[in-house]
Amino acid sequence: MAMTTRCPQCGTAFKVVPDQLRVRNGLVRCGACSTVFDGRACLVAQIPQAAPAGLAVPPDRSRPPAPPAPAAVPPAISEARPEPALGTLPPAVLRGRPDIRKHDPYVGGHASQDDDDAYDDDRLADDEPGLPQPLAEAPAGTDADQDAETGTDAEIDAEGDAEAENDAAANAGDHVEVEPVVLGEARTRYYGATDVGRTPPEFLDTDRQARRHLVRSLWGYACVLGLLLLALQVVYVYRSAIATAAPPLRPLLTSLCQPLGCQIGYARRIERIFITSSSLQPPRGQAGAPADGHSHLVLSVSLRNRYDQPQHWPALRLDLTDLSDTVVVRKVLQPRDYLPPGQAEGPFEPGAEINVTVPIEVAGVQVNGFQLDKFFP
Repeated sequence: MAMTTRCPQCGTAFKVVPDQLRVRNGLVRCGACSTVFDGRACLVAQIPQAAPAGLAVPPDRSRPPAPPAPAAVPPAISEARPEPALGTLPPAVLRGRPDIRKHDPYVGGHASQDDDDAYDDDRLADDEPGLPQPLAEAPAGTDADQDAETGTDAEIDAEGDAEAENDAAANAGDHVEVEPVVLGEARTRYYGATDVGRTPPEFLDTDRQARRHLVRSLWGYACVLGLLLLALQVVYVYRSAIATAAPPLRPLLTSLCQPLGCQIGYARRIERIFITSSSLQPPRGQAGAPADGHSHLVLSVSLRNRYDQPQHWPALRLDLTDLSDTVVVRKVLQPRDYLPPGQAEGPFEPGAEINVTVPIEVAGVQVNGFQLDKFFP
């Protein structure tokens, strides 16, 4: 018994027999859109058979023709007409081009399998009479059907013209020569110095290299000058230490300091200068307290430099005390106060010893003792 199945893709109805469904486990191929689907799942109600055209009774021409009654068109016939599947049409840019499945090696295997299935279906169609074929459209019985068919044909012709134009445009686009793209490292071509957005590499730009060389030279000179200034500043700050550590450089440093108004000092190791002896007593020939209230005393001091480098002359601090050992007078003696004229500008030579006497005058106090100390101002 023949059954009717409908393609879910394009809506075309076909007649099939159970034997054909058993051959491919129910799978059939649509003859309109070549879609493979399950024929059992898409079975529809049985379409009634139309009466054969050869058995039709000729009309009686002796009677006046009656108005033609509207012919009852089976509902399955209108459903059997395949509607244009808009979703299956390829884009306009791809129309007219060879199918990619014929050239893709990965799709070739599936295409060959589909061709085998189509070949088997064709053989079954030749052997068995009830193979799926698109149902023929019933002859139109009314003017409305003829108008609908005319409109449908016009739409099909218009669509065919549009497809032909698209195919022609695609074929014309295929003949356009496209410059082949060479993959690899991008290369920049230089035709002149006015090329917009293109600058030569640094190693080819001689002007830029010259400018960079000049800038580097200026930076080098500036660094050298800065180092020299830094060295001069260090020498200026540590001039005394340098002259003490390197006595041969003292004359040179002294000559350099003369324009600047600076002086080259000596070592300052106060702990290496010793007071070997000291005394405070009235001058010779003067005894007792003076009548005017002024006391005249003489300070005698012996100094020794036990350092191996020349040093500055130290300053002396003299504290005079009374009977209760309270400091009543304090005096500070600078080198120019206890040294002979001209000797204070010189150094205290290493290992040298000097004896000095300094007159001291106090007024209004009774001096009973003294304390003597040394320091560098």
